[in-house]
Amino acid sequence: MNGLHQWLATPPGQVLAERETRLLSRRLAGLYAQRVLQIGDYGRGHCPAVFGTARLWVLDQAQSAAVDLCASPQVLPLSSGSVDVVILVHQLEFASRPHQVIREAARVLAPEGHLLVLGFNPYSLWGLRRYLSLGHSQPPWSGQYLSAFRIQDWMQLLGLTPRRHESLLPMPPVGGLSRLKPNTAPLGYSASLGAGWRWLGGVNLIMGQKRVNGAVSPAKPQRQRFQLIPGGLAQAGSSARHSREGTSHERG
Repeated sequence: MNGLHQWLATPPGQVLAERETRLLSRRLAGLYAQRVLQIGDYGRGHCPAVFGTARLWVLDQAQSAAVDLCASPQVLPLSSGSVDVVILVHQLEFASRPHQVIREAARVLAPEGHLLVLGFNPYSLWGLRRYLSLGHSQPPWSGQYLSAFRIQDWMQLLGLTPRRHESLLPMPPVGGLSRLKPNTAPLGYSASLGAGWRWLGGVNLIMGQKRVNGAVSPAKPQRQRFQLIPGGLAQAGSSARHSREGTSHERG
């Protein structure tokens, strides 16, 4: 992921971070999101906005001033059901074991919580740019892009109910995005594409909810505190072991 961090520090990467965080902020505004975990650091202070008494924590494998937890997304040091919203920032396409990353995200998600996954669209002009770069590619082109339908299928296997996905940024940084600078693009450029044009977007936002039969909206907590809970690593390790045992059944 270090290569992706370096690319996110470039002008095209900063444009991507700005557009994605704007979209995330709008979606978080409509969710119960008191405890938000963002897995993957944008750098340069880019983070989605949270509201009221909500808190957002950033987890990444690389330590920085913006990172609250330095850990692997494949083994989260958190107890199960402890987070209201989990955001995966381009984690699946650059992970050696993407199934385990999304499984861990679902594990720590509280009942009725939401999982938001940002990923590059393989069936877009970004995907074509990646295909033309095979053999000598660097991030973001070196990732294994996953379709929205594939990620939604994984969500369903984990007991999450996927929603219709959104997309944005149809033009890859080849004369289009590369010419834009942060805070200079037209406002409409940061908006998600309409339902009929979603397949054109270079970045997909896929949302899923951990529905529980008979569950009601969680009560607002009296105080907000986020902590590493003893046993979190043990639970994560158990999940990782199950993942290794089931890997052969998930491929394809």
